[in-house]
Amino acid sequence: MSNQDKQQDLSFEQALDGLTTMVEKLESGKLSLEESVKAFEEGVKLTRQCEKLLDDAEQRLQVLDSDGED
Repeated sequence: MSNQDKQQDLSFEQALDGLTTMVEKLESGKLSLEESVKAFEEGVKLTRQCEKLLDDAEQRLQVLDSDGED
């Protein structure tokens, strides 16, 4: 299973925890330039996963809300 597949299987909470960890690593100032770039890339992917999950949840809520308007 690729990293991308693993990220797509993450729950919102797991992705957010991963993002928090990446931010802490970046803020520590202890990473090399290459490690910082990789951490940043990972953070961007996790951010996109969080956004996707939030968008999906919003769509589900809109469907439920529109179903109640009948």
